[in-house]
Amino acid sequence: MAERKRRRALLRMGAGISKSARVADRLFLPVVAGAALLTMLLTVFHRQIQEIVSPSPQPSGEQQGPRADVVAYTVDKVPISDPDSPVWDNIPHSRISLADQSIIKPLKLNVPAEPVKVKAAHDGEWIGFLLEWPDSKADTQAIKVKEFRDACAVMITSYPSPPEARFMGTANNPATILHWKADWQIDIEEGFQDLEKAFPNVSVDMYPLLKESIRDGKPPKTVDIPEFARVRLPGTWAGNPVSQLSKASPVEKIVAKGPATITTLPTQDAAGWGRWRDGVWRVVLAKKMKASDGQAGEMVIERGQTYSVAFTVWFGDGGDRGSRKNPSMLHTLYVE
Repeated sequence: MAERKRRRALLRMGAGISKSARVADRLFLPVVAGAALLTMLLTVFHRQIQEIVSPSPQPSGEQQGPRADVVAYTVDKVPISDPDSPVWDNIPHSRISLADQSIIKPLKLNVPAEPVKVKAAHDGEWIGFLLEWPDSKADTQAIKVKEFRDACAVMITSYPSPPEARFMGTANNPATILHWKADWQIDIEEGFQDLEKAFPNVSVDMYPLLKESIRDGKPPKTVDIPEFARVRLPGTWAGNPVSQLSKASPVEKIVAKGPATITTLPTQDAAGWGRWRDGVWRVVLAKKMKASDGQAGEMVIERGQTYSVAFTVWFGDGGDRGSRKNPSMLHTLYVE
């Protein structure tokens, strides 16, 4: 009898412990969630107090909208074609991380480890950007099938813009794009890079209509082909900017309203220049603040205004071309 009573007492005690454990289990998640919420609220409150007591530095002048990621500072004269100008030394840089491109084929899923350093300046007439990024090799020609050039771009559109505007604008947020290309710059520096640049030992027996142009078994240079024969060079004959034999600037000025909508603007007055040294590209891209092609959608840049901006880099040795690139997210640009 005594033994049965002892067993019943133990069972009741165990049931009580089990019930308490179930209650504790039910309370565990709400308590943890409440503690997390309280921690988050305290963190936000602390940041707000810190902002009031010790606000982050602002660029000179009154800024409209949010704190800018990139500021275009006022200078006497923007060095629109000199990435090594001492003017750039006095301008603070912003570190802009590059992302993958996983939306449109050809994709690029790997991301550079180092961000792009971006500086911006304006003189009331020109706005210029200096982009700097590490690249172990300067890829400056794209003649062979598996050969691709280094390049970079700055995209400017209205503020505010939806996140998808970073992909070359939208129908409601047209973007102006400045696109620097290393092979265009080599064409300017050394002359049009023709077949012999990639294949020094190329030879030919005869070209129809051009037999007088063939000397010592070498094909005629494209720049020497008579006008009447260029009809057989479709890109050149059609005026494709990629196929033009002479270029005034290594920077193409483009307008776009989304992927696959880029259009070369009629007035190609963008400027810029790149320099590769010790494994680093430094490239200037610049445009006039007053749009030469405003009716075609080019952005007008005004002092005291905020714009949406994005940056893109193509690495030639990685096979980058077209949509295979590393674009940044959308950032804010404030013009002093």
